[in-house]
Amino acid sequence: MPPLGPALARIKRDRIKAVSLEGGGEPSVRPDLLATAAKLRAAGVEHIMLSTNGVALADMELCREAAAAIDQFTVNFPSHLPEVYAAATRSVKYPQAVRGLRNLLDLGVRERLRVFHIISSFNFRALPGFAAWAAENLRGAGLVNLTFVRNAGRARGEDGIVPSYSEAAPFIKLALARLKLAGFKAVVQNFPLCMLKGFEGFSFEFQRWSRGDAVFEEGVASAADCAACAACALAPACFGYRTDYGEIRGFADLKASRIRPSSIKPERF
Repeated sequence: MPPLGPALARIKRDRIKAVSLEGGGEPSVRPDLLATAAKLRAAGVEHIMLSTNGVALADMELCREAAAAIDQFTVNFPSHLPEVYAAATRSVKYPQAVRGLRNLLDLGVRERLRVFHIISSFNFRALPGFAAWAAENLRGAGLVNLTFVRNAGRARGEDGIVPSYSEAAPFIKLALARLKLAGFKAVVQNFPLCMLKGFEGFSFEFQRWSRGDAVFEEGVASAADCAACAACALAPACFGYRTDYGEIRGFADLKASRIRPSSIKPERF
């Protein structure tokens, strides 16, 4: 998290009502986490979101205090399998991450909990199993977001982290189907609509488009030029071809579609 002083000044000046605590390392391990939340409230913030790996929330007392001070929790949880979690995170704190999730659910956070599951070469084949695990262990969570990894940040240039769209698509679809049958709200993010035939309504970017919002969130680069995307009827509502993906996987996966976005029914979100 950035230094609080300048942030508080801007919050007051611009009357900002929603703040996300993230960046600059894991925010839940900061000793001033709860004090920060209190200062944000005093500055007029009405909605506070914490982006976390959930590990520190294995401490029930901290979790209880955080649940009372924070409105929404976004927990990055990359696998239900300990060995895959360790490979994806380079951490052995899988038991603590699971405990943190369960503590949040036990405290009644539930609808205020969003679970982000980053899809990578480490875990895409295990996506259907993750959906089954979620049905048993994350019942009541507000949203499960399956987010396709970007060739960026710590992952940039790392061989084998980014699977191809065509490799991952069947597993993503099966996971989405299982999550829906289990009663979850679920979306897939950073993934082209042409690869989600029959499941386009689960697309996060399509959901934004269907609400009348811009397809891309603020700060996310727009789609790169691509012949298949240029000829695709889905383009106005689609995440499209990503420059960072193309650098390592090329264009071959993408297929222009004749499906009109207006014909797609958005899933419950």
